[in-house]
Amino acid sequence: MSSGDRGDGDDGEQKPGREERRRTPPPSGRTPPPRTRAGGPGEVEHRSISRERAKGSVFSRVIGRQGLDDALEARFQPYEYESTRPQLRWVFLALILFTAVGVAALVIDLGFRNQVGEWRDEGLVEIPVSPEDVAQATIVADLEIQDPDVELCNEEELASSSVVAQGCRSIDRVTEYAASEGFQCTTMEDLASVVSATTATVPDCDRLVDITARFDSLNSRSNIINIFVVLVLVIAAFPFSSFIHRSSRNLRTLKSDGQKHSPDGTVIRFFIPVLNIYKPLFMFVEMFKASDPRVPDGDTELWQKKGVISPIAVLWALAWGAVLVFNPITVARIFYRSRAELADVSSATFGLVIADILIIVLGVLAILMANTLSRWQDMKAARHGTVTVTPERPRDPLEKALEEGVRRTDRPAPESRGRRSRRRKR
Repeated sequence: MSSGDRGDGDDGEQKPGREERRRTPPPSGRTPPPRTRAGGPGEVEHRSISRERAKGSVFSRVIGRQGLDDALEARFQPYEYESTRPQLRWVFLALILFTAVGVAALVIDLGFRNQVGEWRDEGLVEIPVSPEDVAQATIVADLEIQDPDVELCNEEELASSSVVAQGCRSIDRVTEYAASEGFQCTTMEDLASVVSATTATVPDCDRLVDITARFDSLNSRSNIINIFVVLVLVIAAFPFSSFIHRSSRNLRTLKSDGQKHSPDGTVIRFFIPVLNIYKPLFMFVEMFKASDPRVPDGDTELWQKKGVISPIAVLWALAWGAVLVFNPITVARIFYRSRAELADVSSATFGLVIADILIIVLGVLAILMANTLSRWQDMKAARHGTVTVTPERPRDPLEKALEEGVRRTDRPAPESRGRRSRRRKR
């Protein structure tokens, strides 16, 4: 058979080729998804759809991802001027509470200092023993008097850690304090008279009990109120930070450009140690100058030269720095420094009194400053009008890198430029 015959025979058989197999329809049923390469358009579209589905899922709402994405998106939406007057209600409420707690702390600490001064005038030198020591000492002394044949405070008992042993050691501390301060309350019978109904009362023992209870009560009240001052300060920081953020955000809507501090940075710097001591002064100088309604309209950066700052803001910033520096040092001296004499307590309470006065001054100045700043911004908005501000979105780092790469490829290489210049000279 010739080659031509073999060719005719092949055409007559009509075997399916590759083209025909490609045209064969898929089997009936579900159509398989299109295959895409890793990182291709199909995969990117699939990921975007998955993110859209996950955005509205219950899991995203539980972990707060949806709220976080919405908040980040809202930051770059156009915004207009918004008066801070509605926020002032919560700011005033928080600052009034903060100031009231400072007044309460001043009353308690001042009473503590005056009482310590009276004891020092009476001749007392050392800090009284604790009421627990007095209670344990009087109970053990009463038991010893009721059964004189049994010696409770023997050497074997003192070597143990029982309740009786603790009471015996308390007897030693109480009698030593009474002897050093001149109280006639140094024997078992004297101590037992405090709790015993059959023993005659000893005036010095009763006075000793009153002094120890009074000192412990004043000291506890002072510690509690100062802890409460810190808690109220933390609570007041939330509405005050919101007010500061809104005030800083309003500056550009008031036709004032060129600020060095962003709204977010203005709030964050309040919580950074060391920076929060002096940075608020510069931030409020900028906010007040940019909010000054007396600056002429026209140039959006004229406020830097013509704007003025309210003296209340300067006084508040100085009080704020003094509170951040003086108050922690005073509290640290009280909690982390051992005191053995009433003179040390008097010095510590004097520091607390100064710290309380600074807190009251800070609260009052904060109320006046917030009211002044809000009033200035409302006056400038009414006098010069406002504008709508569209925040600039941050550029994608990958997009920025690609643009820089394209610019570099468009530039001629240094060697090629040198060759071209030599050719031109020739």
